[in-house]
Amino acid sequence: MSRSAWKRAAAALAAAAVVAGVAGCQDGDGGTKKAAGASATAQPGTQSPEEAAKAVRAAYAKASAAKSAEVEMRLNVGGEKAPGGSTFTGVQAWGPVAADLKVFDSSYLAEIPGAPVETRVVTAAGATYVDLGKGLTAQTGGKRWLKVDAEGAAAGDELMIQLTGGLTVAAMDLPKELGLLAGSSAVKHLGPGTRGDFKGSQGYEGELPDGTFMQVWIGADGYPVETRVASSETDGSSTSLTTKYSDFGAKAAVQAPPAGDTVAFTDLLKRLGRG
Repeated sequence: MSRSAWKRAAAALAAAAVVAGVAGCQDGDGGTKKAAGASATAQPGTQSPEEAAKAVRAAYAKASAAKSAEVEMRLNVGGEKAPGGSTFTGVQAWGPVAADLKVFDSSYLAEIPGAPVETRVVTAAGATYVDLGKGLTAQTGGKRWLKVDAEGAAAGDELMIQLTGGLTVAAMDLPKELGLLAGSSAVKHLGPGTRGDFKGSQGYEGELPDGTFMQVWIGADGYPVETRVASSETDGSSTSLTTKYSDFGAKAAVQAPPAGDTVAFTDLLKRLGRG
């Protein structure tokens, strides 16, 4: 197995599990915004920027109090080096950030011989763990769980920086992101959603301080229905994370795997290099 295959798979899975989403489906802000609004039909906004910011702040307060939710996430990475995507479902918590997610429909897993079609990622205590399944333990020294520290993994490696660098900046803590959006001087009301799950919701969008673009749809109950976080880089790389939320306050008893059954990502790369 090549080092690049491990990098692509582990980086993308870890990035999404950490739930730190930035994205950019197309070059420039205009392309990003067009893609971000594709899932809901909205009428022209009628709220002023002040009213829009107030609505987003109210959603921030509700999400903060809930502390967790059921999520369905889709991560897409664009660019010449490591394009692909993965879908994640499970429970996400914030303050501190934690997650227990099933991974499927993953182009990164599909690239690795012996990897499971579906797997699990756990984020706890500042690290992300990817269940590699039994088929890969011969290459991991018998360890089933791959441990990825996003900052450590990205340090000094161009591909890892592409896949995780932007993701760790936003640290997709839902209340934090909503707070940043509410504080944006250009938060915009998109109007009411008129299709499917978006009926009865109101859409808002704006650029966060780090240049990331965010869109949120807020339901009639004041809780977020969906967020889309997007960014694109000058080198053509892009990342997008769409997250659908339900069952706010869902139990999130997330625990890290036993230390004796984990292998650090950087140690694995050294092991593969020696091989």
